[in-house]
Amino acid sequence: MNYSFPNIWLPTDKITNATRLEPFLFVLFCAITTFLIYKLFLRGLSPERHRNLRAEFSNLLFHSIICLVLYGLFKSVKQVPDLFPGYLRITPYLGLGAIFWAAVVFIKAFRIFLFEYLFFRSMSAGVPVLLVNIFTLILSLIIGIWLLNSIFAFRLMPLVATSAVFSIVLGLALQDTLGNLFSGIALQLDKPYSIGDWVEIITDGHKLTGLVTEITWRATILLSITDEVITIPNRVVSQSQVNNYAAKTGPIIRSHIFRIPYGSSIQQTKKVLLGSIQSIKGIRKLPEPIVLATESAESWIALKLIYYIDDFGRQFLINDAILTATLEALNREKILLAPPKIIISKES
Repeated sequence: MNYSFPNIWLPTDKITNATRLEPFLFVLFCAITTFLIYKLFLRGLSPERHRNLRAEFSNLLFHSIICLVLYGLFKSVKQVPDLFPGYLRITPYLGLGAIFWAAVVFIKAFRIFLFEYLFFRSMSAGVPVLLVNIFTLILSLIIGIWLLNSIFAFRLMPLVATSAVFSIVLGLALQDTLGNLFSGIALQLDKPYSIGDWVEIITDGHKLTGLVTEITWRATILLSITDEVITIPNRVVSQSQVNNYAAKTGPIIRSHIFRIPYGSSIQQTKKVLLGSIQSIKGIRKLPEPIVLATESAESWIALKLIYYIDDFGRQFLINDAILTATLEALNREKILLAPPKIIISKES
């Protein structure tokens, strides 16, 4: 039965054409596929990642239900207008709402696809939300422009051409924000560090050290060894020296210096130092720890104990265990450390 909608401002013909069954089935297929990928291939994720994806799926389900309800109401009123005469005027609005929510469901499904892809590529390390947000924003703009153009015949190019001055003013106002955004993108492409890496950022003579917990559109967030949250703008990071202490780039070298007086056995002291740290957890077996004689002065010889660790965040605990073990071992073997020597001369 052909039935014309009441004369309202919405383009009813275009809305009817856009609310065909096939696009909605495709959107529903995308949403279901994301869930199947999660169940079939991502069972080994960490508990935190499971929580994140479950929250994303809960949000996706909520919007999918709204989309299906609007689409069902639109089809019901449109197919049997005599049963719903009072609601016929709102039918195009129901269709427009169904189109909008279908776009939302598709974007959220695409967002979950990105998370799943990044999680699959990096099962043990964190992934930056910045990349997901950027791609989600680009897709949202593309779909939004397409809907405005296909349904309302809204042309953006004339608007952009007539708003050059406004664009310049807006660009100047957002200079810092855009600088941080593009710096964040450059950091993701260059990858001087990833989420989960321990880094040291040197800027203006100051050292900021911490575990990278997130890379947002504006800043890199570090968690320091003392559990302080450090937020550094991406533009500052891109202009600073970055030292990465991630274990995947190689073991982290640490050392301690012991000064012994002349007359002490150097070989015996080396043996005692190496033997005292054999049972300490966190020290790598390969490369093996080593003790080198590095310096001699008037009253002492410097022995440098060099060892390798993987976990930058536990270095202070490992340092405490090493100093405790080595000093106790030297004391048991009656090996004394050289005291500081001060010479005071009296000038006449």
